Amino acid sequence: MATYTFEQNEYLEDVIESQGFYVMNDFGWKTPCGIVKIGKNSEAFEKAKKATTFAVDKYNEKSEKSKLELLRIMNVNFEPTAGAIYYISLEAMDLFSRKILHYQAKVWEKINTGYKVEIFRFAPYMPKLSECVEEKHCCIKVNNLQDWMDENYLYYKCCYTFKKFVSVEVIRDKETGKSMGYGFLWFKTHSEAMEFLEKNEGKQMPNSSQNYSLVFGKF
Repeated sequence: MATYTFEQNEYLEDVIESQGFYVMNDFGWKTPCGIVKIGKNSEAFEKAKKATTFAVDKYNEKSEKSKLELLRIMNVNFEPTAGAIYYISLEAMDLFSRKILHYQAKVWEKINTGYKVEIFRFAPYMPKLSECVEEKHCCIKVNNLQDWMDENYLYYKCCYTFKKFVSVEVIRDKETGKSMGYGFLWFKTHSEAMEFLEKNEGKQMPNSSQNYSLVFGKF
């Protein structure tokens, strides 16, 4: 029977729950064909830019109800395979509604045959269209977010086992896209929001030495 370390278990949990779009630690570098997060200065990131543009273009070709303008790439995970697979979190503007939305794209760069888009969807932390009446929702503000604590972190590490929330939002500078250091968790009801706050306020955040700083209210 295989024995897994904490690092291995955390990596496998992240990969399974996020379908490759989020990994917290660097264990992927230690395993064959592991999924790893890549930096913006890497050669793989430059290739991921082309894959992202391809995915958005394919979406626009197929969609009649919306057209997207790519604004920025938020995160890229990379899996070496027969070619490469890119797990991309991106921000785009819907040119019809003028709303800024987040998407996930899984793009396979095949050897000598170009790109294939395997997944293109709303990021799971975005509210569903039926849940967009924000005045009916209850909100918790999350303070003191570090730069690396993005929407994926809040969703997959902080909220994933708590299924009752509606959406996650990190507030960012409109020009640079850099986090302003706080964000919001939106819940369907007052009781669900208070349940999350009571379970987590003052407790240590995942993969961090700092504690939650949560405020309930309307913002």
